Amino acid sequence: MDNKRYWIWLTMIFTTGSSRIWELLNQVSDPETAYQNIIDGKFRLTDHEAANLRKVSPESADAVIDLCIKKNISIYTYENREYPDILKTIYNPPAVIYCRGSISCFENSVSLTVVGTRHPSPYGLRAAGQISRELAECGFTIVSGFADGIDSAAHRGALEAGGKTAAVLGCGVDVDYPKANSDIRDAVIENGALISEFAPGTTPNGRNFPIRNRILSGISLGVFVAEAPSGSGALITADYAAEQGRDVFCLPPHDIFDKKYSGVVKYLRDGAIPVFGYTDIMYEYYTTYSHKLSTLTPEDEYSQGVTESALYSKHASKKKPLSQGKPDKKTVSPDISGLSDIQRKIISAIGQRQMSVNDIQLETNIETSQLLCEMTELELLGAVRSLPGKMYELC
Repeated sequence: MDNKRYWIWLTMIFTTGSSRIWELLNQVSDPETAYQNIIDGKFRLTDHEAANLRKVSPESADAVIDLCIKKNISIYTYENREYPDILKTIYNPPAVIYCRGSISCFENSVSLTVVGTRHPSPYGLRAAGQISRELAECGFTIVSGFADGIDSAAHRGALEAGGKTAAVLGCGVDVDYPKANSDIRDAVIENGALISEFAPGTTPNGRNFPIRNRILSGISLGVFVAEAPSGSGALITADYAAEQGRDVFCLPPHDIFDKKYSGVVKYLRDGAIPVFGYTDIMYEYYTTYSHKLSTLTPEDEYSQGVTESALYSKHASKKKPLSQGKPDKKTVSPDISGLSDIQRKIISAIGQRQMSVNDIQLETNIETSQLLCEMTELELLGAVRSLPGKMYELC
């Protein structure tokens, strides 16, 4: 038997999603040895696992492989080179992944998972779709669970942008579920992937989805919860994200009294990053992954800005923006020879202070997309350095 056969056989004995498989694999060198230890009675099985052993044979794994070949389904085990590296960092990673499409959609892009209720408000639906579309245009792979509601809006938004999207399923990748998304199934396969740790033919079952949610969070750098009431399955994904060290983003509710957002409010109180537009997510990753991402100018700012307030003035460029700078830190002016006029303008605006991108934008009136590019180039030139809290200062 080759290792693929052993891996599948082990998932049949321990059941899909069980961490017990790793208890054994942490004791032996490879899945073949794990198989032999079970057969020889060297690893203590539970009663349920022992019952599976009496029913499952190596030929059962063969049947799964043959079915996958027939249905053009790829199989990736934990030891395969193509298995997403980011998934290997989580507790209890899937031992086997079944895929329709190309699992390479996770290799050269930044993945973000978008989740939420199956019964969203028009506001949540629009926000999830538009923000997913804009992030996909920037190069993100949009990941979701292919369910009705927010999941569907996220996938469709990415597809509208001509971007990549991947669906993590709670059933077999050959099962047409939910029917409401049948029209985009082929498009997702063509522009990304359908993936699942459940073998082909596995029907959707309520217990499958919480198991699947650890993969939804684990395969991305962050999770964006667009809309979720208390008890929503989307919050299970957010919980996994927090445990796995992933970023958690939340859409602020349009109505604080709307129970559809009660789960989101909890996370915002606990420190989740509020999302008022795609840039709130983009800023978290652009500095590190600028080689994989591009910027764009939003079609609108999602809302009409005020002209005057206690915190904002359209004449703010005439004032010194608030900052956390230390004016006496430097007394020598930096050498700006060789810089473009725009870069000199940025250097002049920062001066001896520490400033955020928003403060720099207010003072210079440079479009955000161009400003991000200029800041990256200035960092590479050694003219500015980035600081914690998305602040910048001169070198």
